[in-house]
Amino acid sequence: MKQDRLAAPPAAGRACAAFSFAGFWRENQATLLLAVVAVAVVAALLFWLARRRRQDSFPELRPGQPGAGSADDFSATLIEGQAEPPERPAAPSPGLHGKIEVLVHGQVISSFLVTDNPLPIGRDPGQALVVIQEPIVSKLHCQVFARGGQVFVKDLNSTNGVYVREEKIAERPLQDGDQVFLGKKGTVRIVYHA
Repeated sequence: MKQDRLAAPPAAGRACAAFSFAGFWRENQATLLLAVVAVAVVAALLFWLARRRRQDSFPELRPGQPGAGSADDFSATLIEGQAEPPERPAAPSPGLHGKIEVLVHGQVISSFLVTDNPLPIGRDPGQALVVIQEPIVSKLHCQVFARGGQVFVKDLNSTNGVYVREEKIAERPLQDGDQVFLGKKGTVRIVYHA
């Protein structure tokens, strides 16, 4: 009985003994070549995307442009005694034009920074960034925005109107300390601080 066990190797052992790389290559040559080509294409695509992203992030590295690292470009490293590199314009960034405080019945309920992005003011949270839950305030009452370095307030066809210095306005530039009343009663006001 022991001889029979030794004479016939197990089935798993026979499968391993029969495996050869040459036979596997012949049987799966087309699939393996296709897999190699697919891996090469994906690697080339990832390399191209990484390089493009780097060039988008660092435009000064683009070939043929100042700062690309050419031999005659001295903007990368400044050596003592060498002329100063030319000034580059500052990248545009959102400006800060002051802040507004929202007062209801004389109590400050919130304050917001005035940037280059408009600040819609109203009762409806789906339409307004500055939400004031008072009945005198329309769903979308007015908007505070910056244009040309100046801050403005604009009525957005509100029911009760927008008042600055007791004058009903459609659009008006704001000065530091101006009070904007939402409705004539004066229960809701916005104070602008430059």
